[in-house]
Amino acid sequence: MQVLTELDLGEVAESVWTSMLGFELVATDSPYDHASESRYLLSCVQITGPIDAAVTVEVPEGLGREVAATMFGMDVAEISDEEVWDALGEMANMIGGNVKGMVSGSAALSLPTVAEGRDYRVVVPGACVIQSLTYFCDKWLMRVQLIGRQ
Repeated sequence: MQVLTELDLGEVAESVWTSMLGFELVATDSPYDHASESRYLLSCVQITGPIDAAVTVEVPEGLGREVAATMFGMDVAEISDEEVWDALGEMANMIGGNVKGMVSGSAALSLPTVAEGRDYRVVVPGACVIQSLTYFCDKWLMRVQLIGRQ
């Protein structure tokens, strides 16, 4: 797999969140732990072609609702679950599309997938975490990962 550096992934994630939402991501070494959240969400897109990889974005529900409210110009109280899923899928899609553009050759991007809950696992068989970045976005802790075959 053509490896993207942590810096590459970080620049993409930070740029997408700032340009799409106006939200600042502050990198942290704090461990990503969502055990305190009652519900969290993970959005994922897969990249196939010269690389086989997936980009995931994990956020607590509160941040997911803020993302959707900002993206759709609505009040947080008006946001439906479907709008949260759509907004987070789009964030993974934008980050994944930028990552796809950084690799040489022709690649394809899957439709976004969103998982939600408290106790679940998302597994990409035969793959491992290539890059994992944890951020504070306002008061919330979130994570962006690049998963792939090495």
